[in-house]
Amino acid sequence: MNFLHLFALLFVLCLGSLCCSGASVDKPTGQPGCQTEQEIAVATYPHFYLKSSYWICSTQGVPATLAACPIPSAWLDSAKSCVPWSEWYWTPTALPPSEPLATA
Repeated sequence: MNFLHLFALLFVLCLGSLCCSGASVDKPTGQPGCQTEQEIAVATYPHFYLKSSYWICSTQGVPATLAACPIPSAWLDSAKSCVPWSEWYWTPTALPPSEPLATA
């Protein structure tokens, strides 16, 4: 009897995870839309989750492209460069002035 209750609970949890997966929720990555002159002037923005990657704004109206630091380093936004992991420290993230325009 306990096995049947456990199986039913597992089934409900699996069904719930399929219906309500986090994949449908867009999490911001810090990618700027490069819609403003300010974004072009700043040029580089940190990736929110990939600490060894950063965004580059080079052309106004074109979303930023992803760049990566060499393997033994991470992006430090305050230095605006890749630094060795031993010199990297956490800093709070902030959304850029614009985000990429949604595509259909």
